[in-house]
Amino acid sequence: MNKVVKDYITKLGYKNAIDENHEKCIEKWLKIFKGKTKEHSYYIYNGKRKNKIEMKSLSIANQSCGDLSDFFFNEKLEITINKKNIQEIIDKTLMQNNFLYNCNSLMQFVEALGTGAIVPYLDKNKLRINYIKAPNIVILSTRESVPAEVLFWNEEFGRNGKVITINTHLLDENDNYVIYNSKFSDDGVEIQIEDDLKEIKTDSPIPKFGILKTTIVNNIDINSPYGISIYHNAIDNILSIDRTFDSLDNEISIGRKRVYVSTSASRFNTDENGNMTPVFDSSDIAFYQVPGEENKEPIKESSFELRIEELTQDLQAKLNLYTSKIGLGHNFYKFRDGESYVNTDNVMSSNSDVYRKIKKQENNITNCLINVIYAIAELLNLGTDFEISIDYDDSIIEDTEKIRQQAQTEYNSKLISKAQYYRDVYKLDDDNAIKFAKKMNQEIQEQTIHDGTEFDLNE
Repeated sequence: MNKVVKDYITKLGYKNAIDENHEKCIEKWLKIFKGKTKEHSYYIYNGKRKNKIEMKSLSIANQSCGDLSDFFFNEKLEITINKKNIQEIIDKTLMQNNFLYNCNSLMQFVEALGTGAIVPYLDKNKLRINYIKAPNIVILSTRESVPAEVLFWNEEFGRNGKVITINTHLLDENDNYVIYNSKFSDDGVEIQIEDDLKEIKTDSPIPKFGILKTTIVNNIDINSPYGISIYHNAIDNILSIDRTFDSLDNEISIGRKRVYVSTSASRFNTDENGNMTPVFDSSDIAFYQVPGEENKEPIKESSFELRIEELTQDLQAKLNLYTSKIGLGHNFYKFRDGESYVNTDNVMSSNSDVYRKIKKQENNITNCLINVIYAIAELLNLGTDFEISIDYDDSIIEDTEKIRQQAQTEYNSKLISKAQYYRDVYKLDDDNAIKFAKKMNQEIQEQTIHDGTEFDLNE
């Protein structure tokens, strides 16, 4: 965290909110999210020198965060408001802010770093939305484990150097939010901003931010208000996956043949000009110098069978263990043709542990989005006298064809009504399912059709 931000927080009286251990965890998670870490370097000794090797990586941490984010923020996400005029304004506002794309990107960082925030605000009477990543979020206080007062900060580069922007949301004595905005130069000198932006009294208890967190219990600090990375408890698994993937690549590059050379064969040759050159390149890991072999054959090759199938099976087993630990379940990824693919045939049952974990995360996202929509409505003077419903793409985690077939069987056996069929298959609520069933019955009667069997009208 920037020193200017730390000093600002201390001056506010929230010094205990600075969590340096959590900051170190975020740095570690971010390095893993970016790809290779220092653990991806190792050495192979060829009998003469150590050769530094860069381990190959599947970048599975990055991929899994993206795949999890796609569960929640995709084109089938629906934010429904029960008032048409407000719905139209909110839809337009979200579209102008590229809301779906930005939320998908933010959610990937939430899965990786544990926490994120969506912060709407007015900029010269135009609504804008900031998408804040974990390193730039400081939770100042909580209520019943829910973030209540929060500080967001950012570093920008202006004409005169680095500028630190701080946006603080605090509660007043009436439990209404007051928003404070400040700017500082990199050396801590405050930069003047417009008076009407320094302190904004919202006169509302509705927060002008929404917090996104992973649903994994924070086992680093059980009292921490922050979420943790989905792969925090699977870091060893990530390295294990990459070791196997690296071994699979090495199986091809150096596993076909090993060449052993004696000390005499690894000496120097001298050309007609007196220039000395080594017989073999000492950095070539295909050759291994065997000491004390002067009287034996100078060069001996050894060929090995490639262990592609065994390594592929090992890699698949490790992928299964990793995805089970992060909430994607068994067999989410399939490794073939040298790449890791999402197993699209792997449908997640509504009774499965994966389904429950996804629904748990949806509840957290729903609370965040509802807060954000109400905050936007207040900023746009639309009021908050309306209801919001959030619907996700359940086709990702449900076998819709199996559900339809099961509902059809139950309906034909007279175990469920038409309205229940529409609830199960089309996900209609009770009122709309009954209305739709009545409408279909009316159309069937008007067309003299009974359960899909059409009769000749001339009979």
